[in-house]
Amino acid sequence: MNEAIMIIASVLPSLGAVVGVYVSVTRDVEKLKGRVYSLESDRDEVKLLVKECIDGIHELKVLLAKKGI
Repeated sequence: MNEAIMIIASVLPSLGAVVGVYVSVTRDVEKLKGRVYSLESDRDEVKLLVKECIDGIHELKVLLAKKGI
């Protein structure tokens, strides 16, 4: 009986540590997923803005070409 209690007492902290590490890693992974999602949406916004700028530059080129400048 005494040995069983000692074994449980020595294994219990290890199990607690494993659960704590799992929770910590899971939380960190969720944070990183959120950051990746945010960066991807920002990247899409930037792509749209660059496309608009390029379209505007093309329009300016056409207008300048019509005026012979």
